[in-house]
Amino acid sequence: MAIIDEKGRVFGRINLIDFTLILGVFVVAAMAYVIMAKAGKVATIPEDKTVDYTVIVKAIRPDVASFLKPGDLVKKQVTQGPIGTIKKVELKPAQEVIDTADGRMMLATSPVKKDAYVTIETKGRVGNDIIATGNEVLRVGDRFNMITKWFLGDAVIIDMSVKGDQ
Repeated sequence: MAIIDEKGRVFGRINLIDFTLILGVFVVAAMAYVIMAKAGKVATIPEDKTVDYTVIVKAIRPDVASFLKPGDLVKKQVTQGPIGTIKKVELKPAQEVIDTADGRMMLATSPVKKDAYVTIETKGRVGNDIIATGNEVLRVGDRFNMITKWFLGDAVIIDMSVKGDQ
């Protein structure tokens, strides 16, 4: 017995086009089952913990830095998602790379601009591979525009700790 006979039927019983459609429905159903069976397992984050992290806002004017105040709510500009509350602001003279007359590059301290080290505290979901607060994922090295009620600046997360973790 041939797989496809002279009339185009599979095993002499079902039309080839019908067989293809039925096979397609089974493949789609199997894919949907596999996707749905794994749903929620990738980003399941079990518990809320207090997360402290430090961001640096580089080379800002001192008068602008004065608008970074403890207690202010911090958000990411793009998503407007809250990412914590300012706990501490530390201003240090900004470090800038300058070109010398002989063509070398040197690190120099700016006489005017400041680097703001801002410590932020939030409640976040802490899992094996992710730390998130609300819909925002937090990772060291993440660069974003940080906004408060009065301030907007380019920030980079440089340190992070979870209270209760070793």
